[in-house]
Amino acid sequence: MGVSARFDVRFYMAGSRWPTNPFRFRGPGTLEVQDDFVIVRGSRQRSFRLPQRCEERLRMADIVNAYDNGQDVWFDVLGVDEDVTVGFSVADAATAQRIVALLPARQTERFRQEHEENAVFHDRIDYWTPSTPVIWGLLAANVGLFALMWLARRHYEAALVGPMRRMFALYPAAADASLQASLLRDWGANIGRLTLGQGEYWRLVSSMFLHGSIWHPGFNMLALWQVGTLAERIFGSTRFAGLYLLAGVSGSLSSVLWSVLRHAPVSSVGASGAIFGIIGGLLAFLSRPHSGVPPTVVTELRGSLLPFLLFSLWMGFVYPHTDNAAHIGGLIGGWLAGHLLARSIHVPEGRGVVKPGG
Repeated sequence: MGVSARFDVRFYMAGSRWPTNPFRFRGPGTLEVQDDFVIVRGSRQRSFRLPQRCEERLRMADIVNAYDNGQDVWFDVLGVDEDVTVGFSVADAATAQRIVALLPARQTERFRQEHEENAVFHDRIDYWTPSTPVIWGLLAANVGLFALMWLARRHYEAALVGPMRRMFALYPAAADASLQASLLRDWGANIGRLTLGQGEYWRLVSSMFLHGSIWHPGFNMLALWQVGTLAERIFGSTRFAGLYLLAGVSGSLSSVLWSVLRHAPVSSVGASGAIFGIIGGLLAFLSRPHSGVPPTVVTELRGSLLPFLLFSLWMGFVYPHTDNAAHIGGLIGGWLAGHLLARSIHVPEGRGVVKPGG
């Protein structure tokens, strides 16, 4: 039985953001498409040993639901006990399309419905919000302010004289923390005695765009990009900007009120309250019966948002110095704002966009 075609592919481990496979293959491999079989070869990682070269032979009769997305390819393999999904990447989109064309065109009813409803969803958000200028503006504002604060910090350090210089020499960690706290206070951190005590309510907003260490904006901006891009497409740019600000202020207000109730002065900064609010807003949008988001997409989005939300809240309780009051306040504020700002993404009749499938 001759080989119809052979392709160089790349496999990824489970847990990555790329296509994964059930064989624990990772790195370069090959895919051979024969008349009756698909042969998958790759390297299986082993603890404290060299990778093992392995081969999996899959029957063409068991392969269904083959599809591609750019350079990535997936297909399902029907099994006796369970079905598995095989995914990998190739050099270019044309190669991915060629592989899918060689695989069986059979589709399960569930797969067909999921893909039809995903197509409807993307057509709708493409119609209403084809670009996401607000999320890019928010990313630029947060990163830009962090860069300006870093430059200001260098200026502060150069201007230190007398006892502060000796403090840096004798107690570098304490002096560094003191300098960082002073800088954040001057730039608008959310501090109870200033925000509420002296009426500097602008700090409820300014603190949303300030961050401490390099890891703080790094993690926050990654999360903001992941959930904010989708939220802006669903809500629309203007409504999304309102959601971000309302959720962020709600988180800042919860943080400062909680610190006052506990009589524990806190200097709160970061975009995480607004990010939790965006998640709350998305969950509120998805709960509306006439939102225009197809049922399959609602299930998929809830399935990805809820674990991320619960894990982030748990991490907030585990790690010290985490402002969970801002997270919970932002989540609640975002959920309420999500109901207020929600719109329908149904497309008007006659606009040439796919009609709902359910």
